[in-house]
Amino acid sequence: MQGKRTAVYCRVDRGGNSEMRRDALEMQKRKLERYAAEKGLPITGYYEDDGFPGQDLNRPGLTRLLNDYHAGVFEQVLVMNRSRLYRGSRWNEPQWPFQVCSVKQLEHDLVR
Repeated sequence: MQGKRTAVYCRVDRGGNSEMRRDALEMQKRKLERYAAEKGLPITGYYEDDGFPGQDLNRPGLTRLLNDYHAGVFEQVLVMNRSRLYRGSRWNEPQWPFQVCSVKQLEHDLVR
């Protein structure tokens, strides 16, 4: 994980007003930047979707993320948790072409 070119992806659904969603996106981004800095992960791109449910895979930020991955912009994606990329049954989750690094999961694994 360390040293790999990393994309940061943030998503919030339609809950709350636009200011609350913007604050939530900014909070995710700051936490992910801090985590990346601590782990020596070079961030090569930021991607976000505001107001989209996790089951909807037709999101502009996610589409740009996938296109940039295929163009070689990054090797892995850093998210707060996997539900930011996809929210639904794990059995229906897409097979992402990139490595997904969930801060929540990585922190959980360290505690165990």
